[in-house]
Amino acid sequence: MSGLRIRMDHIGIAVQSLEEAREKFARLLGLEPSPIEEVPEEGVRVSFFNVDGCKLELLEGTSPESPVRKYLEKRRSGVHHMSFALDGIDIADHFTRLKAQGVDVLGEGPTPGSRDTRVFFVHPKAAGGVLVEFSQSEGEVKPS
Repeated sequence: MSGLRIRMDHIGIAVQSLEEAREKFARLLGLEPSPIEEVPEEGVRVSFFNVDGCKLELLEGTSPESPVRKYLEKRRSGVHHMSFALDGIDIADHFTRLKAQGVDVLGEGPTPGSRDTRVFFVHPKAAGGVLVEFSQSEGEVKPS
């Protein structure tokens, strides 16, 4: 697609305890994590480490119904998703385009994410077993 630019934004890691994981990764990486942010729409609390332009997101579910809590019930802590930031296309347009192509997108469209972004996810079965997130900063005008 003309003008579309996608870059790796972050890798999400599901954790049982955000505080413990933040301490472990701070020690391991020698970096300070971002403040903890709650994202009610996704049922998570998150914190990020900026690792040379790509972020590491630690996610903790906030309720038993949280997708992250359900993930952890089936699996141990570990890589939960990969996130790609969009440029050159509005995220809602990208969602609609993928859905029209038959890609199994989750939800009815982009929703509020952390760090003033809008996000949507693609089901793992549509991406070789990997949950994929697309994100775009709020307030940025993206040409279609």
